[in-house]
Amino acid sequence: MASLRIHSFDRSMTRGAALLRTKSPAPFCDAGQPFGSQARAQRGETLVGLLVGLGVGLVVLAAGSQMLAQLLQGHRLALQDSHMHHDLRSALDTITRELRQAQALGQAWRERTTAHCADAFCAGQADLLVQGQRISFGHDLNQDGQLDNNECSGFRLKDHELQIRTACTPEVWTDLTDAGSLKMTGLTWQVHCEKRGRWVARWVTVQLSAQWPRDPKRALRLSQTVSLRNDVPASPWPAVCGAAP
Repeated sequence: MASLRIHSFDRSMTRGAALLRTKSPAPFCDAGQPFGSQARAQRGETLVGLLVGLGVGLVVLAAGSQMLAQLLQGHRLALQDSHMHHDLRSALDTITRELRQAQALGQAWRERTTAHCADAFCAGQADLLVQGQRISFGHDLNQDGQLDNNECSGFRLKDHELQIRTACTPEVWTDLTDAGSLKMTGLTWQVHCEKRGRWVARWVTVQLSAQWPRDPKRALRLSQTVSLRNDVPASPWPAVCGAAP
């Protein structure tokens, strides 16, 4: 009888263990997800996706670099054009200041009282003279009525540089511009004369041209009309004015 009860107990334990094995739920991780689902959620990006993203990033970077290069080049060209315009304007302003004093006499109101010009600044080396791209004249710097050696002035182009005359004999020419930074290409003079009674009023139109030394297409031209400070007597008729009216 006792052995029969032991045998029945063993069979009940066996059936209970089998039932637990068939109905046992799937194990869970700490986050409450099944291990199989967690494995599927942790899958990374594929190699093809990484390569596509890298390619798109490189295209965007190349486009941005090109835009930046164009912006910097445009800024550099604008800065160079500004410098060229400033240098050319400075040269033209220097010409204007000097030319306005052409044949000026310190005491013209007293020395030039007759119809005939007899002072030292009406003829010879001090006379207003245009020869191609060159203009020369004198002016009374110390207002003593005499032509000193440093009172001969003028302008010319030589080797694509603008030069100013600073002495009469021997002639001394000094560079005003540098061909390495501004290449002068043209200098023209046009003298206008008008007889006013026994006097001759004169004004000169100056045209100055230049270009960027390393780019001939980038050229600039400026012009200025300069009224001469002192009129001169109409006799003798100024040679620079052409035929007498």
